[in-house]
Amino acid sequence: MVDVSIYIYEERFRNIKFINEKSQSFILWICPMLRPQVIEEETYIYQEEDDINNIYFLLKGRSCFVLPSYQNVEYIVIAPGDQFGIIDIYGSSVVRDFDFDQWILRKDLL
Repeated sequence: MVDVSIYIYEERFRNIKFINEKSQSFILWICPMLRPQVIEEETYIYQEEDDINNIYFLLKGRSCFVLPSYQNVEYIVIAPGDQFGIIDIYGSSVVRDFDFDQWILRKDLL
């Protein structure tokens, strides 16, 4: 039964680094919760004031964090297989007055 489930969900997790590093039981638990979402080019997935309650896994294409007040300059590039939303979930639930300079200094520790 486990092998059949892994086969069924392989399309969802095959190219996601975060999931590939996990046990089979974790993969079987999380894969039914994954929902595909197509985002059009030049579209914000979320913005600074949004409450983030999802973790995103980029399967294809290109995404990045931008600074809208600086003509959308890119400061973090997300490659296929990467996840994002985790730091934002932490930031939006714990710290309301987010200090970007402090985040840069501590981002590798989170």
